[in-house]
Amino acid sequence: MASGSGDGKVLITGSWDRTKELLSTTKDAHSDFIKGLFVLPSHNLLISSGSDKIVRFWDLTTPLEKKPLRSLGSISSHTRPVECLHASTRSDTSAALYTADTMGIIKFWLLTKDGGSPPSWYGTLQEELKHHRTRINELWYGSDHLWTASVDGTVQMLNRASMSALQKPPPPLEHPVPVGSVLPLSLTELGEPYLLTGAGDVLRVYDVSTADEPELIREMDAHWHDITAIRLWKRTTVGADAVTRIEPWIVTTSLDGTIRKWRLSELLSPPLAQKEQGIPASVPTPCIQKAGFEMTEDEERELAELMDLN
Repeated sequence: MASGSGDGKVLITGSWDRTKELLSTTKDAHSDFIKGLFVLPSHNLLISSGSDKIVRFWDLTTPLEKKPLRSLGSISSHTRPVECLHASTRSDTSAALYTADTMGIIKFWLLTKDGGSPPSWYGTLQEELKHHRTRINELWYGSDHLWTASVDGTVQMLNRASMSALQKPPPPLEHPVPVGSVLPLSLTELGEPYLLTGAGDVLRVYDVSTADEPELIREMDAHWHDITAIRLWKRTTVGADAVTRIEPWIVTTSLDGTIRKWRLSELLSPPLAQKEQGIPASVPTPCIQKAGFEMTEDEERELAELMDLN
């Protein structure tokens, strides 16, 4: 997994060898696989999570110095590997953090920074959510909305600002297979009411302007294997007229070893012929040869004719 510093200058990566790459290497950042990374640029703070069930805080004040990152604290509350996390700034000394594990448990934390030099970060548990049955693969939090994608085959959205004991959350978006990735465009720079999900090798696009009645507007076979991530890419080009144009694209990655890109405008507007016939749009995939011998229809027909002659 990877995360940026926010200024477009630093890329942080985590791997199964338990290290983080940030120009130099922070050895043994976790005692098991690193599962999640998130950067709060306004706080110069990197948050990481791992299969060791721990969430750790790291100092990004001087990220370009070739030395290990300084630890600023940790949280040891989950009883299962912490699969993903997302945070947002609340003030100069505080932030909101959501962490999710392989049991489907989501924990909401209030992070606070003390006045020490260097400072330390502390997490105070505010709430525990259990609306998923099993592992959560990805979560997004922003504008008081929490979006989560799970192996239980659902994507769920909770409005954290208006939740009460008597209020029911919107119905989950059901998928036929585990959901590996999700991208709520409402929480990106676009701010549009669309949601993209990756379940298996299928990419789906929903209109979620009405949370209680989401509308599936596109479904397509995007990869040959499971989709692992969906992200927004703003493509900048300069035309012959010297005018700079910015076009939003969607980028997907997969276990098939490919990275693919799609014009968002095309994803939101299926071909007219398919819309009229009600056929989900799909991307043609190459034929994958199966083990063993299989005859084509023409070969089967020729064999049948030969057998008739005999």
